[in-house]
Amino acid sequence: MLDTYLLKELVTFAQAGTLAQTARLLNVTQPTVTRGLQKLESELGVTLFDRQPNRLSLTATGKLAANEAATLLQAQQLAVNRIHNFDASQRVLKVGAILPGPLAVLHHFAAELPQNVTLLPLVDTATPAENLLNSEYSLLFTNQPVVDSRIENQLVGTERLAVNLNQFMFQANQSTITFAELNNLSFVVLSDIGPWRDIIQQQIPKAKFFLSKRTGRAARNYAIFRLSLL
Repeated sequence: MLDTYLLKELVTFAQAGTLAQTARLLNVTQPTVTRGLQKLESELGVTLFDRQPNRLSLTATGKLAANEAATLLQAQQLAVNRIHNFDASQRVLKVGAILPGPLAVLHHFAAELPQNVTLLPLVDTATPAENLLNSEYSLLFTNQPVVDSRIENQLVGTERLAVNLNQFMFQANQSTITFAELNNLSFVVLSDIGPWRDIIQQQIPKAKFFLSKRTGRAARNYAIFRLSLL
């Protein structure tokens, strides 16, 4: 089995280009790097380096070996991360969400949740399956099913976007309202609403949005977007 440190030396040399710089990056002496690269070359049984007076460079095989070494090191680090995350997940139930509604509900009942439950901040991820399989989250609320046979999905409800309007606005007297009817208005919007922010900015391009962590008295002069989980 190839020594991980020797693979790291090869990857570092491929990035640095010289023995001296490789030694500096690894915080070792240059002779140590030279011996390590020679050992790796011997163990692989191929020529990794083109040796010229005062110059050492990678052969085509050496470049391929450096790329493969980088892949192996990355895979090893990912494995270590998965192990650590899994170990932590056995002690702590990490709950996250792509949409804000579930977290708002859970925070409301935080005092009633088991002590090993940790509510994480709203997450913006394009790879929920990877996040779950790497044990970054024990439970993740998403806006669409995660298609992976190793992950169990369960529909828990529908998150809806609503708007509070000043009672004196003519729009407030309608039972329903369209995005188009909200153009040119000003809104106070909670800052952490996930993908909803992109939706309202795209659908109401002429509206003005004031982001806020909380809505209070200062928000009464504006229409307010809110969220509900059904």
